[in-house]
Formats: sequence, C-alpha cells, structure tokens
Amino acid sequence: MPGIADAALILALGAAGAAVGAGTSRLVPLFVRHDPASVDDSPPPPPACPHCGAAVAFLAWLPAVRVRGFARSGRCPSCARTVPASVAAAAATALLFAACGAASGAPGAADNPLWLAALLFFAAVGVPLAVIDIRVHRLPDAVVGPSYLVAVPLVAGAAVLERAAAPGVPGAPALAGAGLLAAAGPLGGMAGLAALYWLLWLVYPAGMGWGDVKIAGLVGLHLGWGGAATVVAGTLAAFVAASVLGLVLIALRRATRRTRIPFGPFMLGGALAALLAGDPVIAAVLAA
Repeated sequence: MPGIADAALILALGAAGAAVGAGTSRLVPLFVRHDPASVDDSPPPPPACPHCGAAVAFLAWLPAVRVRGFARSGRCPSCARTVPASVAAAAATALLFAACGAASGAPGAADNPLWLAALLFFAAVGVPLAVIDIRVHRLPDAVVGPSYLVAVPLVAGAAVLERAAAPGVPGAPALAGAGLLAAAGPLGGMAGLAALYWLLWLVYPAGMGWGDVKIAGLVGLHLGWGGAATVVAGTLAAFVAASVLGLVLIALRRATRRTRIPFGPFMLGGALAALLAGDPVIAAVLAA
C-alpha cells in the first residue's frame, strides 16, 4: 500500500498530467497524412492549422508550438480559431503521469528527481506521438527532434546522479569518472536500438517506417536506464503486441498481411510498460 506521501505524489502528478495532456493533444491536428508516390521524394508538409492551413512554427529546442499560450488556448495565430484538445489524450497522459509517480514513489522521486522528470517527459511526448502515428502514420520531426534535446540530458543526468548516490561511494563527486560512465547505459541503449531499427528498415523498408527509426533512439535511451534486459524486454513487447493485434485484425477481416499498422505506439507503449511495471513485465516478455 502506498503511503500518504506516495498517494499525494500520484494524485498531484495525475492532475498535472491531465493539464499537460490537454495541451500536448493540440499538437495532433496540426499534422496530416503524407503518402508520396514511389517516384516522389518530397518531404511531408509542415505542421499547419487544421482550419485555415497556415503553417504553425515549432520551437527548435522543445516539442512545442512557438506561439505563446498555444498549449493552453489552442488559438491559431493566423485565423484565431481554436485547435481542439482531446479528452482521451489528456486522460491517457494523466494515467501515465500517475503511473510514473507510483513507479518512482515519493522516496525515489526525492532521491533522483531527474529520472522522474525524464519519465514524465517521455510520457508527455509519447502520447501525442502515438496518436499522430495512429491517425496519419507519421512521427513528425517537429516533435521527435527536439525531444532528444530534452531527453538526453535528463536521462544521462539521472544516470550520473543515481551512480553518485549509490552505496559504496560515500562522498564521491557526482561528476567523477565512474559516475559519468553510468550514462553509458542509456546512451548505449539509444545507439543500439537506433542501429537495430535502421538495419530493419534497410533490409525491409516496406515493413518498417522511417519514423520508427527516428524514435528508436529516444525509446532506447529510456530503456537503457534499466539495463540490457529492460532494452530487450521493451523491444520484444512492442513486436509481440503488434503481432498479436495484426493477427486479431486479420482474423476479424479488418486487415490483411499487407495492411500497415503504425508501429510507433507499440514502441512507446512497450517501453513505458517495461519501465513502469518493471520486473513482472520484463520477466514475462523474456520468458515468452
């Protein structure tokens, strides 16, 4: 049973997640589907207002619209019409934020707030990315690229902080060589999973989208926090869940073997399941 401090953390993060989710869900309608012909290598269209079609600029260092107050009001800077928020996305983000609080606990959050911040950011950006991929089969650069700029220092810093506070190294400076080596786990997970998905895309481009390759490093970065077993479990969970859904859809005659199923939500969901549920999910996936 969670203590009072744990329960307060879970409730506070759940409430914060609802607000964050409402804001990030406004990003979803800004992206449209892009299916160029085989002879057309034109890039996908930039994010734009769903009402007037005017381009909406994003920050280069944060996955957010450059217009001040857009997350809160959703007002298009060109036509002043409101880009709606999604209640479902807000609820999903709230549940994930609460799960992050439950997984960390109040003592864990106090000992390593950077890791809790990294988890919350991953959940916050993961929900709109998953919804965008489901709706329009895209994982847009405007969201994915800046996410690395935020996630890498958070996860690497959390790994260094965790190592510096580990038993057996009393008084060791946080930036000692051994502490810095702790960041090798997440960074190795990022590089390894990115390389794996790049190879899968190279071998069979029709079965793996380039957007999946782009977010593989982000997923591997967070999974790398838990070690090699967590990386393997989170990756296998994505493939198993996607395969099960594909077989169910085929059995229901809602899809064929050629039907492309967005894989980004499974990558993000498998990683969050492995990180938040921990050992039970890892053991179940590795035993399957």
